[in-house]
Formats: sequence, structure tokens, C-alpha cells
Amino acid sequence: MFPDLSKFTEPDKLRKLLFNARRLGHHDYAFEIHMRIAELAGLPFEDALEREFWTAISYAEEVKTEENGRTTRLLRTRQKHKRVGAIQCLVDWAVDPATTDGFAVLVEHGRPDLTGEAIVIRHADKFPADAVAKAAAKLAAHGISREQLV
Repeated sequence: MFPDLSKFTEPDKLRKLLFNARRLGHHDYAFEIHMRIAELAGLPFEDALEREFWTAISYAEEVKTEENGRTTRLLRTRQKHKRVGAIQCLVDWAVDPATTDGFAVLVEHGRPDLTGEAIVIRHADKFPADAVAKAAAKLAAHGISREQLV
């Protein structure tokens, strides 16, 4: 019934499909379209951590764009990434006791594996033990186990 999203490689075409999915009330499919757009944003990065980071950023930007009705970029996050890199951005998300809007949306849609905290857990060897522990605790506080993050 729905087009195979893996065959789409152009975000603009996906956004048109997204508009129609929302208009017709297919919210789960719209979520999957958002995810495909985010995956496309991460494809240029060879490093798995960078790819996952940019997929998460792209997803959050797509959600914010839809909420605001105009293109919205996470400028402070992008600037911070330029200054300190993905690892420090993810450490800061993990140790912050609050959660981001993106975290809430991803968890709500059954994709906690795409949160910054999940990225920290999956790449634990690249992060301080304290950040990994806090990321795991934050996820556990929202009822998410490590097994759900694979």
C-alpha cells in the first residue's frame, strides 16, 4: 500500500510523501519517513558514531521543522559540534539530568535506539564511564533496557 522508503534517496521527495502521509492520517508511516530522511543525512559519514549522531540531529531538525512550519536547524548543537565534536556533545546530553525534545519523541515512537544516550551506550568504549552510566540510568528511568538499544 505504501511506497518502499528504502528506495528513496532524495529528502525533498520524502518530504512531499510525508506531507501526504500526515494529511491522510498515516502517522506511523510519517514517522518512518522522518527516519528515512534522517538516515539519508547520516549516510555521508563513514564513522558509525558520527553517522548515528547526524542521523539523530537530522531527525530532531525534521521534527522541529514540522512543529514550526518552517525549516529549523539546531544551530547551537551544530556550532557546538564544530567546537568540540560529536563525542563531547553526546557526553553533555548523557550527563544532563534533563532529556531533549528529540529524546521524548523517539521514545514515544518506539525508537529509543536513536537517542543520544543510546549512541553513548552502543559506543561505550569511546566515552567516560560516568557518561555511560548516566546515559544508562536516564534510559532506565524511562523504562528502556539496554537490550532495546541494539
